Amino acid sequence: MDAKIAPSYTSTIENGMISDPSNILEESSHPLQGTGTPAPALQPLIPPDDDYTHVPAPTPLILPHELVERIFLLLDTKSVLRSRLVNREFNAIIQSSTSVQYYLACEAAGVIDNPQSPLSYGERLEALKQREDAWRKLKPAFETTIKTNDLPSALYDLSAGNLFRLDKNRKELHYCRLPSSPQDSPQWFRILGYGPSWSGSIVGMGMAVYEHDLVVSVISDAADDVDNADMPQHTLYLVLVKLSTGEYHPLARYPKIQVQRSFSALPYISVKIVGDNLALVVHDRLPHGSKLFIFDWKTGHRRLKHHAPWDAYENSIPVFVSPEILLVPNRIYSCFEIWHLFPSLPNLIPPGQILSLETPVTYYHNIASMESHGELGPFLHSMPYFPPRPFFPSSESSIVTINLLLQSFDNRPAFRKAYKLVIHRRALLDIIQEWTSPSHPEQRSLPTWPQNKVTVDKVADPDDGSVRLAAQSELCSLVEGDLPQTPDYLTLANSPTSPTSHKSADSSSPDSASSTPQIYSLLLVQWANWGPPVSRWFRVNKTHQGWNNQSIGQRFAFVDPNPSDTTKCIVGVADFNLHNVEMMAQLGREGQDNGGNEGKNEENEELEILDHKGGFSEEVCMGLKCVVHHAPGEYDFDRVLMDEERLLGFKIHPEGRAESIKVLYFG
Repeated sequence: MDAKIAPSYTSTIENGMISDPSNILEESSHPLQGTGTPAPALQPLIPPDDDYTHVPAPTPLILPHELVERIFLLLDTKSVLRSRLVNREFNAIIQSSTSVQYYLACEAAGVIDNPQSPLSYGERLEALKQREDAWRKLKPAFETTIKTNDLPSALYDLSAGNLFRLDKNRKELHYCRLPSSPQDSPQWFRILGYGPSWSGSIVGMGMAVYEHDLVVSVISDAADDVDNADMPQHTLYLVLVKLSTGEYHPLARYPKIQVQRSFSALPYISVKIVGDNLALVVHDRLPHGSKLFIFDWKTGHRRLKHHAPWDAYENSIPVFVSPEILLVPNRIYSCFEIWHLFPSLPNLIPPGQILSLETPVTYYHNIASMESHGELGPFLHSMPYFPPRPFFPSSESSIVTINLLLQSFDNRPAFRKAYKLVIHRRALLDIIQEWTSPSHPEQRSLPTWPQNKVTVDKVADPDDGSVRLAAQSELCSLVEGDLPQTPDYLTLANSPTSPTSHKSADSSSPDSASSTPQIYSLLLVQWANWGPPVSRWFRVNKTHQGWNNQSIGQRFAFVDPNPSDTTKCIVGVADFNLHNVEMMAQLGREGQDNGGNEGKNEENEELEILDHKGGFSEEVCMGLKCVVHHAPGEYDFDRVLMDEERLLGFKIHPEGRAESIKVLYFG
């Protein structure tokens, strides 16, 4: 097993595979990677030596050790490590306390403890060490195979230890609970709940299993009252099902919610759910084009309908950066729209766009798809449906990955270029907070300002009479010059001229009483102003759309072609855990034996340049580091997916269906 810090990602990923023979693990070509020493096993963080001033040893506290441990568990990691330097008593307690050591190990590994686990802290700590060791060495605890039953599938998804798939006719949704021990026998189950006379097609699905035991299917069915061929022939619905029972979800007031009429029988769909908010991206044939919907799935209330220009959201997959922040890729304007989803109750402010973050400029290519992924996703309050495992990847510490596929304007396949962008979720939140701060000095120097036209309705619920807000918006213009003085978006919802309309739960019903449309401006931040220090790019080829579940927590998986046998591959994992990166950097500095600490962080602070092979029209720099591991064996995979405990290797038939699925379990 060979592991190093990956310095330059100019290698190519074929079908999600790094295929450059001088790849990111080649020691001789990239001396900055280190010495090739395997990454160290999980170990307690070392006390920081920066900004340390000696503190005279105080008089020992006469407190029970259990109480001192409790206090340490309330501190942040850095404070706990500094406390080791205070006196021998504190150091002894920290070193001997299993609960404190487990807390530090969780912080280092980027996981959160599951208080519902029946294991002791000692057992949890040992399980965490074994897990980290298995992922570092990429040596699975066991391997098994899932039967595919020779059923062609239109779509696969992976969530909460379950593999979901549609049958080729898009009539049934199947799922398989993935094995956690060699004795488990994976079985496929069918989710019912659409009724015996249902004649439509499933066009999309979304899950919030850990938070709500919820599976949402988006179905397209023939419209009932079509008068002529120029009218939309189909209707889109959300169907809300409780996974554990297969029945309609009991928390959903309307388990079947109408979204809109559709011209296409199979529009493009993407669904994401956090808390009460369900984000739905729909791309239909013109004149409908692309829309973003935000629903309160429990009440059926539509909080937002945003009309994007043309096909801006085609092949666009959004991601929740936090419970209230949604990132929506816009491929027409080459940017990431940032939407603030204010709490539904008290519903004082409807969802609204607050920022746009541009990708690197590309003049000679059209962005064909922008697919975001970030698991585990954030949650609003708790995850009551967590299984009794001792820990889970931390959402706050996880990475967000975005697959970008570029193509020539004449859509010739030979001119396609694809990339994977990786950013830490926490860094992305910091950037959003920084650029939406009113005191940011560069806000008014930005060259272009998108403007949205917004109408806010006050909607009375027909069942309980409560008044909620519903917004409709659309991008109306791009303005050059200084930031114009426009109405604050926060004032739109409280406009005294906004009347109350009485609408049914059918969210597609016409808007009868609306406020006067108002226009507000947005920040559009260029890539060079926000992206380089926090990002890492991979150049990829032939990215397979719909296979986006390749990351979890702070790792993402890929397959590397075996240069000596093209029918086989080697599995690889890129680890963006900052603690592991620093440990590898420390080993590299020790291996170089450069003496002293002078300039030891220079490598980490230096930006690298992506060799994008002409995909972008500007220099693309990147500063995020990672450690790459390769498995010792070889496999017969075409694709690989990843969840908290496993890698799933797929062998794909030329017709596009999965011939075999192998599970590699790491714990």
